[in-house]
Amino acid sequence: MHWADELIEKVIEFVRDRGDLVVSSGLSVSGLQHVGRLRGEVVLGNTIARALQEEGHTTQHVLVLYTQDQWKASPRQVAEFKDGSGSRYASWRLIDVPDPHGCHPGWVDHYWEDFGDHLEDFARGVHVVRTSDIYTWPEMKAVVEDLAGRSEEVRELVNRFRARHPYPPGWLPFEPLCLTCKRIGKARAVKVIDRTAVAYECDCGGRGESPIEKGKLNWRLEWPALWKVLKVDIEPFGKDHATPGGSRDSCKEAARVLLSIEPPFGIPYEWVGIAEKGVDLGDMDSSDFKGFWPGDWLRVADAEVLRYIYLVNPIGRRIVLDLGKVDVYHDQYDTAERAFYASSRTEDEEVQARSHELAQLDPPPKEAPFQLPYRHAAFLHQISPPGNRLEWCLARLKDTGILTRRLTDFETDRVRRRLEQGGVWVERYAPENRVVLLERLPKEVLAQLTPEDRESLRAFAKGIESTDWREDAIKEAMVSLTKGGKLPVDTPRFFRNLYLVLLGREKGPRAAPFLAVLDKTFVLARLREAAG
Repeated sequence: MHWADELIEKVIEFVRDRGDLVVSSGLSVSGLQHVGRLRGEVVLGNTIARALQEEGHTTQHVLVLYTQDQWKASPRQVAEFKDGSGSRYASWRLIDVPDPHGCHPGWVDHYWEDFGDHLEDFARGVHVVRTSDIYTWPEMKAVVEDLAGRSEEVRELVNRFRARHPYPPGWLPFEPLCLTCKRIGKARAVKVIDRTAVAYECDCGGRGESPIEKGKLNWRLEWPALWKVLKVDIEPFGKDHATPGGSRDSCKEAARVLLSIEPPFGIPYEWVGIAEKGVDLGDMDSSDFKGFWPGDWLRVADAEVLRYIYLVNPIGRRIVLDLGKVDVYHDQYDTAERAFYASSRTEDEEVQARSHELAQLDPPPKEAPFQLPYRHAAFLHQISPPGNRLEWCLARLKDTGILTRRLTDFETDRVRRRLEQGGVWVERYAPENRVVLLERLPKEVLAQLTPEDRESLRAFAKGIESTDWREDAIKEAMVSLTKGGKLPVDTPRFFRNLYLVLLGREKGPRAAPFLAVLDKTFVLARLREAAG
């Protein structure tokens, strides 16, 4: 059984006797809202919510933005302020920090935009709510007043998890916003006044009464308070909170003992790393601006391809994403799509097919759609005229025998997207796949070919003359020549010759997919011309 189906079975059992359900997760808008945050908070939550809806439950998927938290003023965050003013906002609420680029009302709006604008591309119907708004709700204010009224009971429980730094007698479990220095977490709450304000004294010397909605609960209490106020039933959360006896365990105890609620069904998930040119650079990180935006992904790939990556890998397995390998990710997705439509499958193909099914945001076509391999699309983009690129490429695909029928609107739109995505991918992340065909064979190229080089090209032309013009058949013909010792030059020299006569340089993209999108007649004519 697919890991997601096993998880869904456990969730369904947990909520069996409940009515309306809430799947909730959260994130802090501390900086770069990278694609790693789509894994648990969005894709997993969406998968669970959709499964519950299919079971007949009215289910809402909520994404909480922690905008009331402190701005940590990490070096990378401070560096966003080019005028050097960043450090002055240390310990301000995230919602109060200005936009360093001056194009949005504040920090949160600026760094949420790319993620928020593309949220619907990766999951439908996610309800986004900010903690800055939640603290204005009467239900949340009631929780604040209740906990402050039982401060000694609350302090005793929280101190069980703070053995090294216990809170002193008289401590109130609320962090007011100091109206003097604008910092949060630096002022001591003295008294909660009628669910409207908190009297405080701050390290900066400021004192007064701050509105409840401008402060926040201690994090060990805020988390379970949100469970109560939002009526959360299921919650994916990062693995850092899953340590036995750690943060989530303390919040579960606070939920039961102080708020008289049962904690939601928790689902810990692993982090997503980032790599460049195959080198793992570590986990994506928001406040350190490590990773890439959802918009960056959508410029080179469909949302379903990333959803597939997140769903084919068990939620406890670390994933590393490299934009230079987007072509490989599409190959994997296309393989899974073929498995989905296959009449029989191996065990691995069953997992691929189910992952593909879960990854879809819309009902898939009833019949297997046409697939334009991603690398083919990337090459076609480069050799096609911008003015009528789609029409030209469809004609080329028909001429080369890759396309043998009329496409549906779904298929045509996917070909169009892949052509554009492939072009961006080459330009930004895979320049080694950049190609410019030689319109003619110049003398200076011919001068670099020895008699053995010419013979190798002649042998290859003869070998592919009757070959079906497909990537796999071309690759097989190459392997037959290079592995069989049938060429007068070694393999690296053969490919050097091939790229030289087609591109005018000694290196190029993977040969078989590149040749497959070129006109076979043109390739044979060029090889024979070079062979002399």
